Amino acid sequence: MIFYHSAGSTFWDLPTYRTIRRFLQYPDVPSYNLEGTVCFSSSSHRCYLIVIGFCRTIHCSSFTCPSHSHPIETGQSPDDFAMASLDTFPDDIVRHILYFLPPEDNLASIQLLSRRFCHLANDTLLWRYYCSSSFTYWSPEHRLQEKLAARASSVDWKKLWLTRQKTNAKAALLLEGVLSSKLGQLKKMQQICLLGYDVKDFLLQQCHVDESAEDFLSRRYYSNSALNSIHRGVAIEEWINCQRAGAVSSRGLDRALGAFDMFVLHDQPQDLDYISRTFDALAKRFRDEHPRLEDMSTRQKAMALVGWLRANNLTGMDDPENNYRNLRNCFIGQALTEEPHASLPIISSAIYCCIAERLGLTAMCCALPGHVHASVFAPPGLTLDGEEPENPDAPRESMYLDPYGSDSEVTVDALRARISEFGWTWSPGTEAFLKATPVPIIVQRTAYNIKASHSRVLSLPEDDPARPGLKRLRAGYPQLDMEAALYASMWADILMKQTSSLDWDADIESFLSQIALAWSEDVWIVEKYLVPLYDQFISSLPHRREQSGWGNPRGILRMLWNLDNRTPTVNRRYTEDIREKVRYKIGQVFRHTRYQYIGIINGWAQMGPRPPPSADTTEPNFNVDVPQNGPGDLPSRPATMYYSCVRHNLDRMRVAQENVQIITDPNLIPDSLFYLAGKFFKRFDRETCTFVSNVKEYYPDD
Repeated sequence: MIFYHSAGSTFWDLPTYRTIRRFLQYPDVPSYNLEGTVCFSSSSHRCYLIVIGFCRTIHCSSFTCPSHSHPIETGQSPDDFAMASLDTFPDDIVRHILYFLPPEDNLASIQLLSRRFCHLANDTLLWRYYCSSSFTYWSPEHRLQEKLAARASSVDWKKLWLTRQKTNAKAALLLEGVLSSKLGQLKKMQQICLLGYDVKDFLLQQCHVDESAEDFLSRRYYSNSALNSIHRGVAIEEWINCQRAGAVSSRGLDRALGAFDMFVLHDQPQDLDYISRTFDALAKRFRDEHPRLEDMSTRQKAMALVGWLRANNLTGMDDPENNYRNLRNCFIGQALTEEPHASLPIISSAIYCCIAERLGLTAMCCALPGHVHASVFAPPGLTLDGEEPENPDAPRESMYLDPYGSDSEVTVDALRARISEFGWTWSPGTEAFLKATPVPIIVQRTAYNIKASHSRVLSLPEDDPARPGLKRLRAGYPQLDMEAALYASMWADILMKQTSSLDWDADIESFLSQIALAWSEDVWIVEKYLVPLYDQFISSLPHRREQSGWGNPRGILRMLWNLDNRTPTVNRRYTEDIREKVRYKIGQVFRHTRYQYIGIINGWAQMGPRPPPSADTTEPNFNVDVPQNGPGDLPSRPATMYYSCVRHNLDRMRVAQENVQIITDPNLIPDSLFYLAGKFFKRFDRETCTFVSNVKEYYPDD
């Protein structure tokens, strides 16, 4: 343990600290429970040793300090120390002590001691410190960076801290409601998500709640679900702004592509602001390593940057034959922050353009078929080499680069030859491929690459050794990340299209069905962003009419809200017949006897005659009507007992009772299954290898 002498900038090591502790005579306080500091008061010319012990109790002592750099001489005796009352401390020392106390303790006790302490405990600088140290993430509307840069007295920091605390308390109350009942659960999730980034700190705490918590699985699951939905809301708002801007520029390209990362961010710190700061840091690093940068021409700067990026392995990839379709190559945040920084050509070119813009260059992506390049433009009134152009009225000179595969300039003839490889004869129409591409088109093309990676995974057998590598990202479970990435591509595709286009709603039915079945917590995003776009689409042409059912966002929302308000249907084991027929209970873990997957039973019901053999494993919905035989039909076979179950990648599976083989070894359960289990279960009991039910409203006897 190190103690800091704030006046003389002296650090005390552990032996010196033990000497201090002997002088202080605190044998009842273990050393590992102590925090402390030594302060020098210029008003009293004394040193004050402040020790914060167990349960945040404060022990204070003062002693004469003739030399700030050597506050304790080895010959000093315990009599030289005086036990001090906090009330006798000078104001500057009390202020220092308050920085060690939690703001909650400040509010609950310190401010109530006296007028003097109330005044000191409400110091503006102190509450600004509390705001910056208590909360990491802030909603943009707070404009925190502007407040921090302004005079401290111009902001009511205590009020701001209290506002954040009230927001956390509201989120905590809503989360308890989510965990306690399925009735109105979606509404409460929506209310949490609408609180935005202000509840991210709280949700991160809940995402990592200790396993000793009585409901740690469900708490982690729903906290993650809310946090992921908030991240998706941030991404979609970024895409909405990107589409509205519509300018041909690289400004905002980092955030537009970083929005894809938000769909798979989970509890990691690499959000949009982090990505922007990373680009800022890379641009600064490049400037520092090129001190004569401002003396270079545009061409020299462009060539120096592409060479630097490739030398630092920040673009391109190793072994593209095997790694090209890896999902992580589609995410600009993954490429920037994860070794070996592999990226597709479109991402490599975007990285180049984002840094180039920060260096003062005009650089944009050029979406050639099959391989995106970067184009750099000369500044107005100059050539790429810094000279005056022969024809001042001519278009600005440009050059082309391939940050993915080369550190050399790419000629226009080489690009035209590449286009010809696709079977297109060069014409004025194909000249458009050499022009700068708007950011929405780059976003849309990135979405297509994600879909291509998804298709590549689906084309491989389940046991193919290449599948895990194709799906692996920085965090999360690979299969769930793959589905989240596909979901991101669907959002990007629909948001980047103009609502005036005839095919804007071409895929809206499948998109809305995905939201209803797998992403229902995003109802607030649909209401806020998709419904207005749908209204614009309907009103763009007079003959268009609203669709019904799965093709109408409002219809999907009504269905989800009706389900959320529906009183749970209770299934009881109230007769001996039911108890005999239903052999297994909610929370038991099983292996499917035919397909060998491992699942958890989360529901049961007796249904009609057994359907075809494949239906018990492929039917996505449990509540399926099975026709019963009428009076004139042949005698039916006995009704079959079915269970609904959770798999590692699905929470809606149906399995016949005869295919259930109970397992009792916890080590056989995949990690991803523990995560999805939180949707229906509170915790896991390793001794019995069962999950503790959180669906008692539906199955009170299990």
